Amino acid sequence: MKTHELFEAAQLDALGLLDEREQAEFEAAFAGASPAIRAQLRDEQARFAKPDRFRLSAEPPVDLRARVLGAIKAEIAEVAGAARGRLHLAGRELPTVHPVRRVSRAWRVATLACATAAVVLSVLVMQQNAQVQRFANVNGSDATLNKLVDMFGAADLTSFLLSPETKKIPLVAAQPDFKGEAAVWHNSSKQTARLFCNKIVTAPGETIRLVVLDDNGKVSEQLAEFASAGEIITKSVSTNGYNPKQLALYVAARGAEAAKGHLVMIASTI
Repeated sequence: MKTHELFEAAQLDALGLLDEREQAEFEAAFAGASPAIRAQLRDEQARFAKPDRFRLSAEPPVDLRARVLGAIKAEIAEVAGAARGRLHLAGRELPTVHPVRRVSRAWRVATLACATAAVVLSVLVMQQNAQVQRFANVNGSDATLNKLVDMFGAADLTSFLLSPETKKIPLVAAQPDFKGEAAVWHNSSKQTARLFCNKIVTAPGETIRLVVLDDNGKVSEQLAEFASAGEIITKSVSTNGYNPKQLALYVAARGAEAAKGHLVMIASTI
């Protein structure tokens, strides 16, 4: 794969648009590239993954003040002209209303200027608030996507989220008072799975064990071991050679066999 083709493939990879054959060709070419080229490819992917989606701009038009003042003056003139031509119900013409001279012209101009500034400021504040909210929503979406990429890995994210072959297998508590949550997302075509668990707290010296049960419900294999303080934890495991519904979670003393601990959750058979 030539260098420019490698960069094009990197951009498509960042957007999740490569099929399995193209993905394999890209990964092979990437592995054979020099460290400098690989660094440039990662920068290019990062640029495509986080585009500069919004550019804040709230500059008012230069002629806005003049247009607002002109509209106000035109409205005043129209109202004054209408008042001079109105007739009383008895047929007498209403007296002409002359401008009040006690208010100085400078004060009227200052008042109109303040009103114009208030209108402009209100427009700017509303535009700014709307753009800040949109920017915050974009940042929130980017943060969520980054979290998913961190959990699944860039290569597996698309297949786990969009593949019809990916199934969710919930794990249910073995005891009614157990408050932990766990599920296995299993992709049968790739023989891979990812465990997610939450609200499982281990005591000092204890760990959680992800194990495989045989047909008699006995522990036949241990796939993962980790401690938890109740936060969301994810582990990638291989499902080659067994049904994911044979999975279970044990809590046991560190260094001891899982079977010597106690069963806390087991994959649902529903």
